[in-house]
Amino acid sequence: TPEYWQWWGSIFSALEPIPFFMMVVFAFNVVNRRRRDHPNQAATLWALGTAVMAFLGAGVWGFMHTIAPINYYTHGSQITAAHGHLAFYGAYVLVVLTMISYAMPHLRGQGPAASNRAQVMEMWSFWLMSVSMVFIVLFLTAAGVLQVWLQRYGADPQPFMQVQQEVALFYWARLATGFVFLIGLIVYLASFFAKGEPVTDKSATETTA
Repeated sequence: TPEYWQWWGSIFSALEPIPFFMMVVFAFNVVNRRRRDHPNQAATLWALGTAVMAFLGAGVWGFMHTIAPINYYTHGSQITAAHGHLAFYGAYVLVVLTMISYAMPHLRGQGPAASNRAQVMEMWSFWLMSVSMVFIVLFLTAAGVLQVWLQRYGADPQPFMQVQQEVALFYWARLATGFVFLIGLIVYLASFFAKGEPVTDKSATETTA
């Protein structure tokens, strides 16, 4: 294949953060200009988190190593793993959790939203999982940068397993933040069983009146 295709691909890949950022602006604009104050605040938080995390994971972290000469060294490294973790979490995991958060109260006959206590637990789980995911990605990124330098770019490339020993500290830090993510997931699952008074849809009541 002619070499110019590498640059065409790099240029268009580098443009990817722009529509992702526009999606973030659109999401926050829709929420700020909404006419109805939806009682399911947890689902709204998950939805906004989807836009932000997808922009960071797929947009920013994808841009970091999308240019062909850079990707030549970084492809398949822990930088790729960092990009994959955050992109998948933002673009897919949070979408599913948003739909679950919105649909679960309806499926359980609780109305448009779960109790305030359940929503508070959901919001805690959002921040625990999202913040810990950011740190997971940062630690993997640091490991990837060091891996590329020691294994692929340096004047005296080291063997793969030797480099893994060099970056082990970042793996332990990533494991610790992974446990925090697990706590957030447990809190999320526990929110399904939280008791409390159901939240009424005041805006819908006012419209009916």
